[in-house]
Amino acid sequence: MKLSLDDRPTILHVITGLGQGGAERQLGNLVGYGRGSFRTGVFSIRPPGAMAGPIRNHGAALFTGKASTPLSPSWLLALRETVRAWAPDVVVGWMYHGNLAASFIRVLGYNGPVVWNIRHSVHDLRQEKWGTRNVIRLGARVSGTASRIIYNSATAAGQHERLGYRDQERIVLPNGFDVQRFKPSSSNRMRLRDSIGLRDNDVLLGVVGRSHPMKNHVGWVRAFDKLVGNNDSLHCLMMGAGLDKPGGPVAQAVREAGLSHRFHFHPPTDSPEVIYPAMDLLVLPSSFGEGLSNVVGEAMACGVPAAVTDVGDSPVLVAETGFLIEGAHPEELASGVGSAIRLGQGRLAERGRHARKRVINHYSLEAIGKRYYSVLCEALDAHRSSGK
Repeated sequence: MKLSLDDRPTILHVITGLGQGGAERQLGNLVGYGRGSFRTGVFSIRPPGAMAGPIRNHGAALFTGKASTPLSPSWLLALRETVRAWAPDVVVGWMYHGNLAASFIRVLGYNGPVVWNIRHSVHDLRQEKWGTRNVIRLGARVSGTASRIIYNSATAAGQHERLGYRDQERIVLPNGFDVQRFKPSSSNRMRLRDSIGLRDNDVLLGVVGRSHPMKNHVGWVRAFDKLVGNNDSLHCLMMGAGLDKPGGPVAQAVREAGLSHRFHFHPPTDSPEVIYPAMDLLVLPSSFGEGLSNVVGEAMACGVPAAVTDVGDSPVLVAETGFLIEGAHPEELASGVGSAIRLGQGRLAERGRHARKRVINHYSLEAIGKRYYSVLCEALDAHRSSGK
């Protein structure tokens, strides 16, 4: 029996965890967008993280398997009870383990459509961890159980299909950004810059993302070291889980380079919109794994241009408003970002204004959310029409 008697479709999202990653933030955005038209439940295989609060605030029911790792079978019982109680019309998987779990629900008696979300690019499978490689391969074998597979980048779609993922029901739908929440703010800019002791003419570069090899933070520190030279106006703000861990590779690289006075570590926050406006340029130094970066889109919506490596659909997102870095090696990062900052703060700000317009015109949450829920409704209608 369903938990409510109204006629809105009931959706159950199944996701690996609810930390502050890009997939988790997009799920939160979409739950918020659809709160008036859909009854939404979210099942997190791992214990809920930072995004649990915002998702609850959007009115979604939250369930958890409390598993220490996605490979632990302990969450299966909780998932079975959730499916029985929530009785979803549509089940939506997020991330590799979440997709597999969503399809597994069929074994528990669910007979409705299953939709997958893939928000990761795979340039070279050998770059992935051993466990991730195996889950990706398993996903290819069972991808036929999904009614639709939603990718947030065309690059990722092509890569996965070459690995054996079914291509008949491919949907490419980029991330959507809340342009009312993420917007330029001179007060936020001044407040953060004052808090870290910057002058008006100091150039602040921003690198945002959790500590992970794919993010190439150590490579970026080495690139920044090449950029600094005698330029005493150049600073970098880094924000993301694990970046400032004293014994971690990023903090260690900063210390070894003697750049502690140039790097400003900010803890992860539920309100990144107050951080982005302080930046003059957002840098995405990732070497692999990105689909379509939330960080880049959020910064652009705040009027900050971005310099990105050619990973996933980041070059498509920034287009002519940003800067494409030829590669992820420190020399290439230093060269690409150096070309951007030589334009000066005024011209970077002008690029930022064009970047915000691009997000409003092509990547607004309102437009993307409408298309996203249309895909779910189409999958449900097709299932009902088939008589299954």
